[in-house]
Amino acid sequence: LTIVSAGNSVAIQFGQDNILLGEEQPNIENVEISRIIPLQKKISERHIKVINITGLHETELNLDPANDVIGQLVHENKINAFIFVVRLGQLTDADKICLEWLQRVFGEEVLQFVIILFTYEAEEECDTITDDLKKNPVLEQLLEKCGGRYHTCSKIMNNQYEMSELMNKIDRLFVENKQQHYTGE
Repeated sequence: LTIVSAGNSVAIQFGQDNILLGEEQPNIENVEISRIIPLQKKISERHIKVINITGLHETELNLDPANDVIGQLVHENKINAFIFVVRLGQLTDADKICLEWLQRVFGEEVLQFVIILFTYEAEEECDTITDDLKKNPVLEQLLEKCGGRYHTCSKIMNNQYEMSELMNKIDRLFVENKQQHYTGE
């Protein structure tokens, strides 16, 4: 499986315990481009390639080199899913900008490959997602755009069960998409 993680960087806590993304791997020469080099992971007995572009749209750097690297990665990898990371409870302007950027870079068709990943602080309860969606028509519209696909997990992404369930949802998405991968075309 190959997945791309995108979204707002404040919705994630990088670290050694983060099962999906691990620690940030800065490269002094070009921090942003080094972040989008695929990481090899093993989650729930699945070999996963994770391309992390979370927060890339937030930089004030010239994104042309990054867009070139992203284009190359898309052509070299069969992407099964895009994980759009959003902080539970609200959709910020930064989130909206990221989704627009994602569609601009990958095309409108990318939405059929998106699973929204709502993150929460470890001490918060994630059981309120349905209530949050009913209270927030903007979140409801976002969810509708992405085929109603979402998952919740802690911001640090260190819970094996939550990550296993996310992998199951990615598998189901692959089946929904008639086992087609996202391609640049």
